[in-house]
Amino acid sequence: MPVKPKQEICPAGKHWVSPYKRKAIDKNGKPYIQEVKGYCSSYRTPFHEIAEREKMPLDLLYFALTVYGEARGENTISRQAIAWIIQNRVDRSHDNSYQKVVLKRTQFSCWMNGDKNYEKLKHPGEANMADKKAWNEIKKIIEENSGSTPHKGAL
Repeated sequence: MPVKPKQEICPAGKHWVSPYKRKAIDKNGKPYIQEVKGYCSSYRTPFHEIAEREKMPLDLLYFALTVYGEARGENTISRQAIAWIIQNRVDRSHDNSYQKVVLKRTQFSCWMNGDKNYEKLKHPGEANMADKKAWNEIKKIIEENSGSTPHKGAL
């Protein structure tokens, strides 16, 4: 049985990027699957800072921000429904990653650069009191539902 490599400890200011596979093209123009080994990276998005501030794993933050971007102004049941949809997609995905699922092209409009909600994702809960209340409720929904599918067949 192969042994999985342990996550490396990265120096201060860097974070671990897990091994992954990606499509690439060789010098002859032929496509192939490239296996990328895990590595320490210093690349950071605004979302890394939000994850640190919220004390939330980055992958889980993408889950929470998607619910926030798609259902910030909706009621609790609507927010839970969006969370269930995302969880179902992760459960059915080979990636098993919230970030990869929610960032897939055309899946959730809040992640499209031209969408009015995209900029709000960079400052969750900061616009006004209603926004702050929505962000806090969404974090509770995510905490309660991450890792389990509360409603199979929500899609």
